[in-house]
Amino acid sequence: MRTLGRALRYMVPYWRWQLAALVCALGATAAGFVWPYVTKYMIDKVLWPGEASTEQRVATLYLITYVAVGAAVAGGAFGLTRGYLFARAGEGAAADLRRGLFHHMHLLPMRYFDRRKTGGIMSVVQNDVEALQLLYSSTLVEIITNVLMVVVAIAILVSVSPRLALMGLPVPIVFGTTLALFGGPLRRAGRRVREETGSVQEVLQESISGVREVKLFGEAGGELRRFMGRVWGLVRARIRQAVLGAGNWSAANAIAWSGMAVVILLAATAYLRNPEEITVGSLVLFMNVLGMLFGPAGAFVGLYNLVAGAVGAADRVFEFLDEPREVEAEGAFELGRVEGRVRFEGVSFQYGEGDPEVLRDINLEAAPGEMIALVGPSGAGKTTLVSLVPRLYDVSAGRVLMGDTDVRTVTLKSLRDQIAIVPQETFLFGTTVRENIGFGREGATEEEIVEAAKAANAHGFIMALPKGYETQVGERGVRLSVGQRQRVAIARAILSDPRVLILDEATSAQDSESERLVQEALARLMQGRTSFVIAHRLSTVLSADRIVVLEGGEITQVGKHAELLSEGGTYARLHALQFAAEPRVEAANDER
Repeated sequence: MRTLGRALRYMVPYWRWQLAALVCALGATAAGFVWPYVTKYMIDKVLWPGEASTEQRVATLYLITYVAVGAAVAGGAFGLTRGYLFARAGEGAAADLRRGLFHHMHLLPMRYFDRRKTGGIMSVVQNDVEALQLLYSSTLVEIITNVLMVVVAIAILVSVSPRLALMGLPVPIVFGTTLALFGGPLRRAGRRVREETGSVQEVLQESISGVREVKLFGEAGGELRRFMGRVWGLVRARIRQAVLGAGNWSAANAIAWSGMAVVILLAATAYLRNPEEITVGSLVLFMNVLGMLFGPAGAFVGLYNLVAGAVGAADRVFEFLDEPREVEAEGAFELGRVEGRVRFEGVSFQYGEGDPEVLRDINLEAAPGEMIALVGPSGAGKTTLVSLVPRLYDVSAGRVLMGDTDVRTVTLKSLRDQIAIVPQETFLFGTTVRENIGFGREGATEEEIVEAAKAANAHGFIMALPKGYETQVGERGVRLSVGQRQRVAIARAILSDPRVLILDEATSAQDSESERLVQEALARLMQGRTSFVIAHRLSTVLSADRIVVLEGGEITQVGKHAELLSEGGTYARLHALQFAAEPRVEAANDER
């Protein structure tokens, strides 16, 4: 019940819409009770009118027709308005929930995304919210409406014939009970369908993201088999759900029709034995109203199943919302403009409790404006180390300081406003070039965006695009080359005017001309700023103020290029491996 109550709180801002929907639902329900009385008076006043004249019967017929048409029009209008109000309230509540989920997603720590697949998160935001949306659309109003319908219907049945009411009322009760027996299996089947749907989305998302690799390695067939394995799991779950649903209604309908037949038999027998006890019209009224009770009986069971399914979806939604956010210290304050001094003091890090340490006792200081190159074998901890500066992860031991301030004591936004990252795999959003450059600085002017692009050597190729700065770059920037994407990312970093730069081999995988343009842009970007450069190719860090060698999560060497070569050790070994086949680069290095 706690989960259900928590889910229904999203309806509170829309209570006026729900109240109006309730009024319309009651109007539609009242209009629905007109037809049984129309048939009663048609029979008693028109077809078997007793002493009434033909003129009186015709006048009554016209009156009944006017009432029936009026009730039909009013019921239709009430129903249409109710449907709009239900949709407005339900969509609004679902939109609020999605907004909360999306906002919360961006406040989660990177550790969460390290262990969760994108497709699973998408399934929560899309599929589980859709299940809750059904709950938001009509549940409360439907319950009230159907309860009222049951009360009015029972009152009518008892007023027509208390004895027949006692015989007839058990039929819709047994009907509802039969539906309820299938509730548990149907809930489990529904949850299984949602889980399998999420599984299909996970594979689909991964395969779309890795479509280039699939093509290059000729694994389309393997991916198809993997995808269809999940699809057939979903098919089996849906078939089970469909069979249970069909069996549910088949059994319930058999009970309903059989029960109605028995009631008709008993009522007709009573009429034949004592015609004065009840009129034919009243008998037809009784049967029509009794039939109307099957709707609420099925609705109550359907609502129960809907609520149960929604609770299952809500469990997944609130499990996501209850994931701990990135933590800001109590009393965290805004970090003012800094010089760019960064210190690591006794820093150790592990991704999760019980996991091995990725970094151990790191002590390092970068002076304002200094370029620090981080080199070392794959898995040495280079990327992890720089990720601690903007607090994508928090240290397990020690501390990271910006100036003299522990980064954990300041607000995340004020900290990250001082830092820009240009990764090796540049990520661009599937919007325009202009929006991608201005992404890190809301409200940037046209002139500022153009100036940043010029400083990044990007203005020329941007103006050559079909729509210039308004050109759509495609998903992840697929319509641009690697060098173009990196220059857009550099322009974005220049526009944000950071004090600390983190560069992850931003010149890799390019032709010579693109590399030259990117190097020039990076040189402008790094000027006067503290820079951490993760170097996979040692030729890119020869001009670094200091080169820090990481191995096995520890700093093993620190110095300039020539010093480290003369020391031997890991740096000299990596240098020899990389430049053994590049004599011209080696010669240039010797001259240094």
